[in-house]
Amino acid sequence: MHFPHVAPFPQDSGMAATESAGSVTSGQLGWLDPSAAKSRYGVAYVRAVCGQAGLGFSETPPDEDGRAIDGTVDYQYASVNVQVKCTARFKIRGRSLTYEADPRWFPKWNQMWLPVYFVVVVVDLPYPPDWVHHQPGGTWHRSAAFWVRVDKMAPADSIVVPKAQRFDIHSLVHWKAEMDAIIFPTAEAGA
Repeated sequence: MHFPHVAPFPQDSGMAATESAGSVTSGQLGWLDPSAAKSRYGVAYVRAVCGQAGLGFSETPPDEDGRAIDGTVDYQYASVNVQVKCTARFKIRGRSLTYEADPRWFPKWNQMWLPVYFVVVVVDLPYPPDWVHHQPGGTWHRSAAFWVRVDKMAPADSIVVPKAQRFDIHSLVHWKAEMDAIIFPTAEAGA
């Protein structure tokens, strides 16, 4: 489909916009407002990376989000907690992003026995139809996610997320190691 407001992929990427008659906006298809659409996309992004790693992602039902946790990454014998945010306010490039936080989240996270991670999915473009491009050579997401561990942080009005910590399957390996260090402290000490 043709999206008139979509910025084309760079010429050197080998991808060109797929042309067809008409254009589509998210409002023509879905009933979610833009904020809710971002929320769903952010969770789907995290779920996709978990699926790539062969892990489950269990989403917290919206009415049960009293712990400021959107879901858990489910390893074979335990899970880590994840808060997911999705935004178009930042660019993918850069060294870090600073996300506004609710200070009430931190005491909830501090009570968790296992790690809590804050994941920010950045969509570089504001319109939902621009976030994913379906090309003959594959499907391309114009987004990236970054993370920081938050269960040991003091309450604050914002959370700084380093962009060096890109959320991918390697992050999930790192998260498992941090979880294992808590569950099996003697094994870590003896290594």
